[in-house]
Amino acid sequence: MPNLYKAVIVEDEAPARRLLNELLSGHRHLIHLSGEAYNGSDAITLINELKPDLVFLDIQLPDMLGLEVLKQLVYHPYVIFTTAYDEYAIKAFDALSVDYLLKPLKEDRMARALNKLQHFAGGSPVTRDSAGKGLPCGAWNNFESLLTGYIPPTPPKEIRTLSVKKGAKFTLVQLSDIIYFEASDKYTYVHMANGQKLFCDHMLAVLEEKLSDDFIRVQKSYIVNKQKIVEIHKYSNNRYTLVLNNRDFTRIVTGPSYLQVIKRVFEV
Repeated sequence: MPNLYKAVIVEDEAPARRLLNELLSGHRHLIHLSGEAYNGSDAITLINELKPDLVFLDIQLPDMLGLEVLKQLVYHPYVIFTTAYDEYAIKAFDALSVDYLLKPLKEDRMARALNKLQHFAGGSPVTRDSAGKGLPCGAWNNFESLLTGYIPPTPPKEIRTLSVKKGAKFTLVQLSDIIYFEASDKYTYVHMANGQKLFCDHMLAVLEEKLSDDFIRVQKSYIVNKQKIVEIHKYSNNRYTLVLNNRDFTRIVTGPSYLQVIKRVFEV
């Protein structure tokens, strides 16, 4: 039976953190999440204190590059980079990591990265020297040249259509025609303005990263089109009811953990 690897997530975007958590939930026999950091400064402190075996590290953080985080660490764990960089460019970081995951993150790539981790570690958590540094994650002396050659990625173009399953085929639908997304029984459904209910081959956490700012996740099972909300009612101290502009005027109750997001976006 494989050993349990203690892991930390370093990612500034909430949808990406949620997606990582969802993907790793299927690997609890192998990975134990010990903490999360949202910027480089907090990541350095957290990693040096918790001494995890593995770090999922976003390359582009608000206050510094992921490479700069690694450069300032006293303690060196295994690293799996997460990035929007294209595959060609990210090969420059191969020497410093176990693997890299391109965004939007996918379940099969996560499984392959974790298999690679076990191969690197020989089935055991990181072996350390007397200073507490991880021995296998070498090439730390290449940081300066990598940082010098680093060019931040171009932001992806905003998508206007989404591929969904319609019967036996896939078709493109306009995002502006979507009322809301619903996660139910391990499936994701797209509810259209014309009343159609279509199947979507993406988890909600993946959609959060792909969709435009017109869409907002309001609870664990729902993402709604903000342009299709006609009324907002107070439901309880930390929840609201959203009334949507479709045939049935669907009502969706927001989740308690999304309270601050709802208040900020709708100024309620």
